[in-house]
Amino acid sequence: MVLLLLLAQLLSAPPTPHIKMTARASAAEARAGSTIRLFVDVTPDPKVHVYAPGAKDYIPIALTITPRAGIKVGKLVYPKSQDWYFEPLKEHVPVFDVPFRLEQPITLAAPLKAGDRVTVAGVLNYQACDEAVCFNPVSAPVSWSVAVQ
Repeated sequence: MVLLLLLAQLLSAPPTPHIKMTARASAAEARAGSTIRLFVDVTPDPKVHVYAPGAKDYIPIALTITPRAGIKVGKLVYPKSQDWYFEPLKEHVPVFDVPFRLEQPITLAAPLKAGDRVTVAGVLNYQACDEAVCFNPVSAPVSWSVAVQ
C-alpha cells in the first residue's frame, strides 16, 4: 500500500525539466494571524543554470502565488545569485547553478479559522540553460497544505 502511494505521488508530480524541485512549508500547522514561510528547494541539473532576478533579456526564476481569501502574500526572498560570464556575448548574468531555496512568507488571515485546512497554490516559472542553449520556459505548478490551529 505504501509503495502504491509513493508511486502515485511520483506520477502526479509536475514535470520540471532541467531542475529538481521540492515544496515544503516551515510549519504544517499554524494559528490564524501567524506568518509561515513556504519553501521551494531547487537543484539545477549538472551544467545547467536558471536566471536570477536582475538578469536582463532573460527570464528569471519566479514564484507566483494564486490569490485566495485568507492568505496574505509577502515578498519572495531569493538567495544570493552567482555571476555567470557568457563568453559569446561578453556579458555577466546573475544565475543560480547550485542548489538554492526560494522563501515565500504568507500570513494566515480572516476568514480562516481553527480547524480549517488551507491549500496554497502557485506556479514556479523559470528558463533553464546550459553553456550552449536555453531551453523552453517552464511553468510548473506547486502547492502546500497547512492546517489552521
